[in-house]
Amino acid sequence: MESMTGFGNSTKTVGPHNITVLAKSVNNKGLAIFFRMPREAAHLEHVLNAQARELFSRGRIDVSVTLESQEAKILPQPDTDLARAYLEGADRLAKEFYLTSCPDAFKLLTLPGMMREPDLSESEDFETTMKTVCMEALTSLLESRREEGRVTGESFRAALKEIAVMSSPVAEAHRERVGRIFQDRKKRVADLVEDSALDENRMMQELALLSDRMDVTEEYQRLSSHIDAAMGILNENDCGRRLGFILQEMHRELNTMGSKVDETSAVHKVIEMKDLLGGLREQVANVQ
Repeated sequence: MESMTGFGNSTKTVGPHNITVLAKSVNNKGLAIFFRMPREAAHLEHVLNAQARELFSRGRIDVSVTLESQEAKILPQPDTDLARAYLEGADRLAKEFYLTSCPDAFKLLTLPGMMREPDLSESEDFETTMKTVCMEALTSLLESRREEGRVTGESFRAALKEIAVMSSPVAEAHRERVGRIFQDRKKRVADLVEDSALDENRMMQELALLSDRMDVTEEYQRLSSHIDAAMGILNENDCGRRLGFILQEMHRELNTMGSKVDETSAVHKVIEMKDLLGGLREQVANVQ
């Protein structure tokens, strides 16, 4: 079992910067992945999104990537290639139109684009490091989701076993009570009706139908079957939807049992089982 809620993170250094990736996820009907990335890494989003989709099948996943300088401040540097292009252009114009050209370094620095901050994306290690740190954060998130899923699975098993243990005596006791009710009503009908023309076979059929409508044996058997089915899929990672359907069917069987039993102790047991089941139905919303 894997939960849809979790958290993962990773940090690595490239050049003078630290790359920190935080990944968190919450429940969602399908898979939705959102990246918040700096400009230098925006071109990698589609690659990182594909990596994430190989790891997860459900949940809303938010990935935040930040760059932090290890130095107090990264000062902009002159773009020497651009400066060379400006100077060559000025020299060409001077020769063609017989102009004077007096290059001035300070004026050159004021031209558009001359001063620029170091571009991390130009570093050979930047892309590799970015992919690695994102993958580590996503893997950490996956481990977090599986650990939470393991804990959730243990609580599911405990609750399902408790429902199985509680339902058996309720069904057995009510089955015996239905038998006593059948005999009691048979005697009462015989006492009330003294008509010699009474069709005893018809009377027995009607009483049998009445008893059958009160019996919870079928509901108990279906409930037990659903519990076995739920137990069987708890070790699977993608069991959330199927488990939700099974719990819905269990709720239906308990509702029917609750409408048939009439002894106070049995009613209270059914309420306890429905309370346990209600907790599982809330938790299953977070299961992948």
